[in-house]
Amino acid sequence: MVVYIEYVLLDNFIIDFIILYCVGNVLKLQKKYLRIILASLVGVAFAFTMPYIVLYNIVLFIIKLLMGVIIIFICYKFNNVKSFFLAYTLFIFLTFLLGGICYGLQSFVQTPIVTGNSITYNNSFPISLVVLSVFVFFILFKNLYNSIKLKQKIAIIDIFFQNKKLTINALIDSGNQLLDTQTKLPISFLDRQDFIKTFGQINFKENLTYENLLCKTISGSKLLDTILVDKLIINKKITFLNARIALYDFDKKNNYKAIISNNLIC
Repeated sequence: MVVYIEYVLLDNFIIDFIILYCVGNVLKLQKKYLRIILASLVGVAFAFTMPYIVLYNIVLFIIKLLMGVIIIFICYKFNNVKSFFLAYTLFIFLTFLLGGICYGLQSFVQTPIVTGNSITYNNSFPISLVVLSVFVFFILFKNLYNSIKLKQKIAIIDIFFQNKKLTINALIDSGNQLLDTQTKLPISFLDRQDFIKTFGQINFKENLTYENLLCKTISGSKLLDTILVDKLIINKKITFLNARIALYDFDKKNNYKAIISNNLIC
């Protein structure tokens, strides 16, 4: 079997990077690409030195498992043993899965050379480039699909308050079933900083329409400041007077800074 060392190193780096990226993506871990690259390089160094280590197979297997522990620790931070164990288990599973895929691709795209009773493969290109191409295509297609899907759930809303107007993108959320106790209308959510930039700092204690709203989320319950705005217009068509708005600190990564209930447009 003809092997090119630079292809072996490239294969290991790309495959390790993809596996570590997928681990973080599946488990919703905070991904830092510099740490993923560093962990992948450690994996490459380990793969490069393994052929020169002469030990019993069981010992080599244990060393490989322990190396996986080091790679995972380098790549991600964990708050508890459970989250580490999940990440490590997924890392091992994806390593075997992707390794099998690469072996299958190698057999599929390369022509075997039969000499006597043996079969060899001529590695004239890194198989990881095929895997990388599929991975990049998948990520691009997924982002495009999510973008189109999210765009269909985005509405443009106009908020009028104290003779000022704020126009902003809002996510239409069917899970938002909170109702105002006075108007019985669904309560909308608006980014606190966007509210302050447009309408200024509000003294809620002096505002007669102010209320505390207990909002339950996955991370727990929290009290939110709410206030009645003069008018809420959705997509320049649907108008609500005295709509209640809850102020919330949205993630900066979101391409929306407000949430409205789908009951407002049904």
